[in-house]
Amino acid sequence: MTRRPDVAVIGGGVIGLAVAWRCARLGLDVHVYHEEIPGTASAVAPGMLAPVSEADFPDPALLEFAHEARRGWPAFAAELTAASGIDLGYATDGLLLVAHGVEDRARLAAMYGFRDGFDVPCTPLDADGLRAREPLLSAGSSGGGFATEDHHVDAQRVRLALRAAGQALGVRYVDRRVRSLDEVSAGSVLVTAGAWSPSLCDFPVTPVRGQVVLLRDPSGGPGLRHGIRGVVRGEPVYLAGRDGHETIVAATLDHTGFDVRPSAQATDALLRKAVALVPALAGHEVAATRVGLRPDTPDHLPVMGRVPGRPGAYVCTGHYRHGVLLAPVAADLMTGLLVTGDDGIPAAFTPRRFRPAKETASR
Repeated sequence: MTRRPDVAVIGGGVIGLAVAWRCARLGLDVHVYHEEIPGTASAVAPGMLAPVSEADFPDPALLEFAHEARRGWPAFAAELTAASGIDLGYATDGLLLVAHGVEDRARLAAMYGFRDGFDVPCTPLDADGLRAREPLLSAGSSGGGFATEDHHVDAQRVRLALRAAGQALGVRYVDRRVRSLDEVSAGSVLVTAGAWSPSLCDFPVTPVRGQVVLLRDPSGGPGLRHGIRGVVRGEPVYLAGRDGHETIVAATLDHTGFDVRPSAQATDALLRKAVALVPALAGHEVAATRVGLRPDTPDHLPVMGRVPGRPGAYVCTGHYRHGVLLAPVAADLMTGLLVTGDDGIPAAFTPRRFRPAKETASR
Protein backbone atom coordinates (compact mmCIF):
# COMPACT_ATOMS: atom_id res chain seq x y z
CA MET A 1 0.00 0.00 0.00
CA THR A 2 1.33 3.43 -0.96
CA ARG A 3 2.06 5.63 2.01
CA ARG A 4 0.04 8.83 2.28
CA PRO A 5 2.42 11.67 1.33
CA ASP A 6 2.89 14.87 3.26
CA VAL A 7 2.29 16.93 0.11
CA ALA A 8 0.59 16.14 -3.17
CA VAL A 9 1.21 18.54 -6.04
CA ILE A 10 -1.27 18.36 -8.91
CA GLY A 11 0.43 19.70 -12.02
CA GLY A 12 3.94 19.30 -13.38
CA GLY A 13 4.71 22.75 -14.70
CA VAL A 14 7.68 24.79 -13.53
CA ILE A 15 5.97 26.17 -10.43
CA GLY A 16 4.52 22.85 -9.30
CA LEU A 17 7.85 21.09 -9.74
CA ALA A 18 9.66 23.91 -7.94
CA VAL A 19 7.33 23.63 -4.93
CA ALA A 20 7.80 19.85 -4.89
CA TRP A 21 11.59 20.27 -4.90
CA ARG A 22 11.51 22.89 -2.15
CA CYS A 23 9.27 20.73 0.05
CA ALA A 24 11.42 17.65 -0.50
CA ARG A 25 14.50 19.62 0.54
CA LEU A 26 12.79 20.17 3.88
CA GLY A 27 12.37 16.42 4.32
CA LEU A 28 8.71 16.09 3.28
CA ASP A 29 7.37 13.13 1.37
CA VAL A 30 6.05 14.59 -1.90
CA HIS A 31 4.04 13.16 -4.79
CA VAL A 32 3.56 15.03 -8.07
CA TYR A 33 0.58 14.11 -10.25
CA HIS A 34 0.89 15.15 -13.86
CA GLU A 35 -0.12 13.89 -17.26
CA GLU A 36 1.76 15.55 -20.11
CA ILE A 37 -1.02 16.62 -22.41
CA PRO A 38 -0.84 19.01 -25.37
CA GLY A 39 -0.95 22.63 -24.28
CA THR A 40 1.05 22.37 -21.05
CA ALA A 41 2.36 25.93 -20.84
CA SER A 42 5.80 25.19 -19.37
CA ALA A 43 6.50 22.69 -22.13
CA VAL A 44 6.22 25.48 -24.70
CA ALA A 45 7.22 28.66 -22.85
CA PRO A 46 10.03 30.61 -24.53
CA GLY A 47 11.58 31.35 -21.13
CA MET A 48 11.43 35.14 -20.91
CA LEU A 49 12.56 36.49 -17.54
CA ALA A 50 11.63 40.03 -18.40
CA PRO A 51 9.97 42.29 -15.82
CA VAL A 52 11.33 45.40 -17.58
CA SER A 53 10.30 44.70 -21.16
CA GLU A 54 7.09 42.79 -20.58
CA ALA A 55 4.10 45.04 -21.17
CA ASP A 56 1.32 43.35 -19.24
CA PHE A 57 1.88 43.84 -15.50
CA PRO A 58 -1.36 45.73 -14.78
CA ASP A 59 -1.05 45.80 -11.00
CA PRO A 60 1.73 47.27 -8.81
CA ALA A 61 1.72 44.14 -6.62
CA LEU A 62 2.42 41.95 -9.65
CA LEU A 63 5.10 44.29 -10.96
CA GLU A 64 6.92 44.21 -7.62
CA PHE A 65 6.44 40.43 -7.47
CA ALA A 66 8.05 40.14 -10.91
CA HIS A 67 11.04 42.23 -9.91
CA GLU A 68 11.49 40.20 -6.74
CA ALA A 69 11.46 37.04 -8.85
CA ARG A 70 13.99 38.53 -11.26
CA ARG A 71 16.31 39.29 -8.35
CA GLY A 72 15.94 35.69 -7.15
CA TRP A 73 16.63 33.97 -10.47
CA PRO A 74 20.47 33.98 -10.43
CA ALA A 75 20.63 32.14 -7.10
CA PHE A 76 17.73 29.86 -8.08
CA ALA A 77 19.42 28.94 -11.37
CA ALA A 78 22.77 28.26 -9.71
CA GLU A 79 21.19 26.11 -7.01
CA LEU A 80 19.08 24.13 -9.46
CA THR A 81 21.99 23.56 -11.82
CA ALA A 82 24.10 22.25 -8.94
CA ALA A 83 21.29 20.00 -7.70
CA SER A 84 20.43 18.52 -11.11
CA GLY A 85 23.63 18.71 -13.13
CA ILE A 86 21.59 20.17 -16.02
CA ASP A 87 22.55 23.33 -17.89
CA LEU A 88 19.46 25.58 -17.84
CA GLY A 89 20.49 27.72 -20.79
CA TYR A 90 20.26 30.69 -18.43
CA ALA A 91 21.41 33.83 -20.27
CA THR A 92 22.09 37.04 -18.35
CA ASP A 93 23.28 39.21 -21.24
CA GLY A 94 20.24 41.47 -21.29
CA LEU A 95 17.40 41.99 -23.74
CA LEU A 96 17.02 44.45 -26.59
CA LEU A 97 13.82 46.39 -27.15
CA VAL A 98 13.50 47.16 -30.85
CA ALA A 99 11.07 49.36 -32.77
CA HIS A 100 10.97 48.22 -36.38
CA GLY A 101 9.65 51.45 -37.84
CA VAL A 102 9.39 55.03 -36.66
CA GLU A 103 5.69 54.49 -35.95
CA ASP A 104 6.56 51.67 -33.53
CA ARG A 105 8.60 53.87 -31.19
CA ALA A 106 5.61 55.13 -29.19
CA ARG A 107 4.30 51.60 -28.72
CA LEU A 108 7.71 50.43 -27.57
CA ALA A 109 8.10 53.31 -25.12
CA ALA A 110 4.73 52.42 -23.58
CA MET A 111 6.01 48.92 -22.91
CA TYR A 112 8.52 50.05 -20.32
CA GLY A 113 7.95 53.74 -19.54
CA PHE A 114 5.67 53.14 -16.54
CA ARG A 115 8.42 51.11 -14.84
CA ASP A 116 10.35 54.24 -13.89
CA GLY A 117 11.32 54.14 -10.23
CA PHE A 118 12.37 50.50 -10.21
CA ASP A 119 16.02 49.55 -9.96
CA VAL A 120 16.33 48.34 -13.55
CA PRO A 121 15.67 51.22 -15.96
CA CYS A 122 15.87 50.61 -19.69
CA THR A 123 18.76 52.34 -21.45
CA PRO A 124 17.57 54.11 -24.63
CA LEU A 125 19.43 53.22 -27.84
CA ASP A 126 19.25 54.73 -31.32
CA ALA A 127 19.36 52.60 -34.45
CA ASP A 128 23.16 52.52 -34.55
CA GLY A 129 23.35 51.58 -30.88
CA LEU A 130 20.95 48.68 -31.43
CA ARG A 131 22.92 47.27 -34.33
CA ALA A 132 26.18 47.64 -32.43
CA ARG A 133 24.76 45.24 -29.85
CA GLU A 134 22.99 43.00 -32.39
CA PRO A 135 24.52 43.10 -35.90
CA LEU A 136 21.81 40.82 -37.33
CA LEU A 137 19.11 43.46 -36.82
CA SER A 138 17.45 44.96 -39.87
CA ALA A 139 18.78 48.25 -41.19
CA GLY A 140 15.22 49.51 -40.82
CA SER A 141 15.22 49.21 -37.02
CA SER A 142 14.52 52.74 -35.83
CA GLY A 143 15.49 52.67 -32.16
CA GLY A 144 14.67 51.16 -28.82
CA GLY A 145 16.53 50.26 -25.67
CA PHE A 146 18.55 47.75 -23.69
CA ALA A 147 17.18 46.09 -20.54
CA THR A 148 20.24 44.84 -18.68
CA GLU A 149 18.32 42.85 -16.10
CA ASP A 150 15.93 41.09 -18.50
CA HIS A 151 17.22 37.56 -18.98
CA HIS A 152 15.98 34.34 -20.54
CA VAL A 153 16.22 30.62 -19.82
CA ASP A 154 15.36 27.37 -21.53
CA ALA A 155 12.08 26.61 -19.77
CA GLN A 156 12.03 23.01 -20.94
CA ARG A 157 15.47 22.39 -19.41
CA VAL A 158 14.26 24.01 -16.20
CA ARG A 159 11.43 21.48 -16.02
CA LEU A 160 13.85 18.60 -16.59
CA ALA A 161 16.21 19.96 -13.94
CA LEU A 162 13.45 20.44 -11.36
CA ARG A 163 12.22 16.91 -11.93
CA ALA A 164 15.74 15.50 -11.61
CA ALA A 165 16.47 17.55 -8.46
CA GLY A 166 13.22 16.40 -6.90
CA GLN A 167 13.75 12.79 -7.86
CA ALA A 168 17.17 12.85 -6.16
CA LEU A 169 15.37 13.81 -2.95
CA GLY A 170 12.71 11.12 -3.23
CA VAL A 171 9.87 13.00 -4.95
CA ARG A 172 7.53 10.48 -6.56
CA TYR A 173 6.11 11.37 -9.98
CA VAL A 174 2.75 9.88 -10.88
CA ASP A 175 1.84 9.99 -14.56
CA ARG A 176 -1.86 10.48 -14.10
CA ARG A 177 -4.32 13.29 -14.62
CA VAL A 178 -6.28 14.11 -11.47
CA ARG A 179 -9.83 15.22 -12.18
CA SER A 180 -11.06 15.74 -8.60
CA LEU A 181 -9.38 16.65 -5.31
CA ASP A 182 -11.16 13.66 -3.80
CA GLU A 183 -8.88 11.38 -5.83
CA VAL A 184 -5.80 12.44 -3.86
CA SER A 185 -5.05 11.79 -0.21
CA ALA A 186 -2.23 13.79 1.38
CA GLY A 187 -1.49 16.01 4.33
CA SER A 188 -1.67 19.00 1.97
CA VAL A 189 -2.79 19.15 -1.65
CA LEU A 190 -1.56 21.91 -3.96
CA VAL A 191 -3.26 22.63 -7.28
CA THR A 192 -0.81 23.94 -9.87
CA ALA A 193 -2.59 22.64 -12.95
CA GLY A 194 -2.44 25.81 -15.01
CA ALA A 195 -5.36 26.34 -17.36
CA TRP A 196 -6.92 23.07 -16.14
CA SER A 197 -7.04 24.19 -12.49
CA PRO A 198 -10.77 25.14 -12.53
CA SER A 199 -11.68 21.47 -12.90
CA LEU A 200 -10.20 20.94 -9.44
CA CYS A 201 -11.07 24.17 -7.65
CA ASP A 202 -13.62 26.67 -8.87
CA PHE A 203 -11.67 29.78 -9.82
CA PRO A 204 -12.07 31.75 -13.08
CA VAL A 205 -8.85 30.66 -14.79
CA THR A 206 -9.06 30.55 -18.57
CA PRO A 207 -6.63 29.35 -21.26
CA VAL A 208 -4.88 31.90 -23.47
CA ARG A 209 -3.32 30.21 -26.44
CA GLY A 210 0.26 31.07 -27.39
CA GLN A 211 2.08 29.76 -30.43
CA VAL A 212 5.87 29.43 -30.63
CA VAL A 213 7.99 28.69 -33.71
CA LEU A 214 11.47 27.19 -33.46
CA LEU A 215 13.77 28.07 -36.38
CA ARG A 216 17.02 26.31 -37.22
CA ASP A 217 19.87 27.70 -39.36
CA PRO A 218 20.93 24.97 -41.80
CA SER A 219 24.19 26.79 -42.53
CA GLY A 220 25.29 26.85 -38.90
CA GLY A 221 25.81 30.61 -39.00
CA PRO A 222 26.11 32.87 -35.93
CA GLY A 223 23.01 33.23 -33.78
CA LEU A 224 21.53 36.18 -31.94
CA ARG A 225 23.69 37.81 -29.29
CA HIS A 226 20.70 38.95 -27.23
CA GLY A 227 17.06 38.22 -26.74
CA ILE A 228 14.89 40.71 -28.63
CA ARG A 229 11.51 42.10 -27.68
CA GLY A 230 10.36 43.86 -30.83
CA VAL A 231 7.41 45.80 -32.15
CA VAL A 232 6.61 45.44 -35.85
CA ARG A 233 3.72 47.48 -37.25
CA GLY A 234 2.34 47.86 -33.74
CA GLU A 235 2.49 44.14 -32.87
CA PRO A 236 4.96 42.55 -30.42
CA VAL A 237 7.27 39.64 -31.14
CA TYR A 238 9.96 37.93 -29.08
CA LEU A 239 13.16 36.36 -30.42
CA ALA A 240 15.81 34.42 -28.54
CA GLY A 241 18.74 32.29 -29.64
CA ARG A 242 19.00 28.73 -28.40
CA ASP A 243 21.72 26.08 -28.74
CA GLY A 244 23.81 28.18 -31.10
CA HIS A 245 21.94 27.79 -34.39
CA GLU A 246 18.30 27.92 -33.28
CA THR A 247 15.96 30.84 -32.74
CA ILE A 248 12.70 30.89 -30.80
CA VAL A 249 9.99 33.15 -32.20
CA ALA A 250 7.09 33.85 -29.85
CA ALA A 251 4.31 34.30 -29.12
CA THR A 252 0.75 34.84 -30.19
CA LEU A 253 -2.19 35.57 -27.88
CA ASP A 254 -5.53 33.96 -28.78
CA HIS A 255 -8.66 33.18 -26.81
CA THR A 256 -9.63 29.91 -28.46
CA GLY A 257 -10.37 27.72 -25.46
CA PHE A 258 -8.42 24.48 -25.26
CA ASP A 259 -7.65 24.27 -28.97
CA VAL A 260 -3.97 23.32 -29.23
CA ARG A 261 -3.74 22.86 -32.99
CA PRO A 262 -0.99 25.01 -34.54
CA SER A 263 -2.31 27.74 -36.81
CA ALA A 264 -0.65 28.35 -40.18
CA GLN A 265 -1.87 31.95 -40.03
CA ALA A 266 -0.22 32.49 -36.63
CA THR A 267 3.00 30.89 -37.86
CA ASP A 268 3.07 33.17 -40.91
CA ALA A 269 2.45 36.25 -38.74
CA LEU A 270 5.30 35.34 -36.38
CA LEU A 271 7.69 34.65 -39.23
CA ARG A 272 6.87 37.94 -40.98
CA LYS A 273 7.63 39.91 -37.84
CA ALA A 274 10.78 37.91 -37.11
CA VAL A 275 12.19 38.40 -40.61
CA ALA A 276 11.33 42.10 -40.54
CA LEU A 277 13.55 42.46 -37.47
CA VAL A 278 16.24 39.93 -38.44
CA PRO A 279 16.31 39.39 -42.23
CA ALA A 280 18.77 36.49 -41.97
CA LEU A 281 16.00 34.37 -40.44
CA ALA A 282 14.35 34.17 -43.86
CA GLY A 283 16.74 31.35 -44.76
CA HIS A 284 16.14 29.32 -41.61
CA GLU A 285 14.09 26.12 -41.43
CA VAL A 286 10.98 25.76 -39.30
CA ALA A 287 12.07 23.02 -36.91
CA ALA A 288 8.94 22.95 -34.74
CA THR A 289 5.67 24.76 -34.09
CA ARG A 290 4.19 24.47 -30.62
CA VAL A 291 1.13 25.72 -28.78
CA GLY A 292 0.82 26.37 -25.06
CA LEU A 293 -2.18 27.38 -22.98
CA ARG A 294 -1.37 30.12 -20.49
CA PRO A 295 -3.60 30.32 -17.40
CA ASP A 296 -5.14 33.79 -17.13
CA THR A 297 -7.62 35.35 -14.68
CA PRO A 298 -10.12 38.23 -15.09
CA ASP A 299 -7.75 40.68 -13.37
CA HIS A 300 -4.58 39.05 -14.83
CA LEU A 301 -3.25 38.36 -11.33
CA PRO A 302 -2.21 34.96 -9.94
CA VAL A 303 -4.39 32.92 -7.61
CA MET A 304 -2.24 31.83 -4.67
CA GLY A 305 -3.17 30.60 -1.21
CA ARG A 306 -5.60 28.41 0.67
CA VAL A 307 -8.67 27.12 -1.13
CA PRO A 308 -11.67 28.55 0.80
CA GLY A 309 -13.84 25.89 2.39
CA ARG A 310 -11.39 23.09 1.65
CA PRO A 311 -9.02 22.43 4.59
CA GLY A 312 -5.61 21.22 3.52
CA ALA A 313 -6.08 22.36 -0.10
CA TYR A 314 -4.03 25.12 -1.70
CA VAL A 315 -3.85 26.68 -5.16
CA CYS A 316 -1.11 28.37 -7.16
CA THR A 317 -2.17 29.18 -10.71
CA GLY A 318 -3.17 32.03 -13.03
CA HIS A 319 0.38 33.26 -13.68
CA TYR A 320 -0.52 33.89 -17.33
CA ARG A 321 2.65 34.63 -19.33
CA HIS A 322 4.93 34.90 -16.32
CA GLY A 323 5.01 31.43 -14.74
CA VAL A 324 8.68 30.77 -15.49
CA LEU A 325 9.75 34.22 -14.31
CA LEU A 326 7.73 34.02 -11.10
CA ALA A 327 8.67 30.43 -10.24
CA PRO A 328 11.40 31.10 -7.63
CA VAL A 329 9.39 33.48 -5.46
CA ALA A 330 6.07 31.66 -5.99
CA ALA A 331 7.64 28.35 -4.98
CA ASP A 332 9.22 29.82 -1.84
CA LEU A 333 5.98 31.48 -0.74
CA MET A 334 3.83 28.42 -1.37
CA THR A 335 6.34 26.16 0.38
CA GLY A 336 6.30 28.45 3.40
CA LEU A 337 2.51 28.37 3.48
CA LEU A 338 2.36 24.59 3.10
CA VAL A 339 5.08 23.76 5.62
CA THR A 340 4.85 26.40 8.34
CA GLY A 341 1.58 28.20 7.61
CA ASP A 342 3.54 31.41 6.99
CA ASP A 343 1.44 33.42 4.53
CA GLY A 344 3.61 36.04 2.87
CA ILE A 345 1.66 35.99 -0.39
CA PRO A 346 0.58 39.45 -1.61
CA ALA A 347 -3.03 40.15 -0.61
CA ALA A 348 -3.89 41.00 -4.23
CA PHE A 349 -3.41 37.33 -5.16
CA THR A 350 -5.80 35.84 -2.61
CA PRO A 351 -8.21 33.18 -3.92
CA ARG A 352 -10.94 34.78 -1.80
CA ARG A 353 -11.29 37.66 -4.24
CA PHE A 354 -13.19 35.31 -6.56
CA ARG A 355 -15.67 34.01 -3.99
CA PRO A 356 -19.30 34.49 -5.04
CA ALA A 357 -20.65 37.90 -3.99
CA LYS A 358 -23.54 36.29 -2.10
CA GLU A 359 -21.16 34.13 -0.08
CA THR A 360 -18.88 37.11 0.65
CA ALA A 361 -21.81 39.24 1.83
CA SER A 362 -22.93 36.54 4.27
CA ARG A 363 -19.65 36.55 6.14
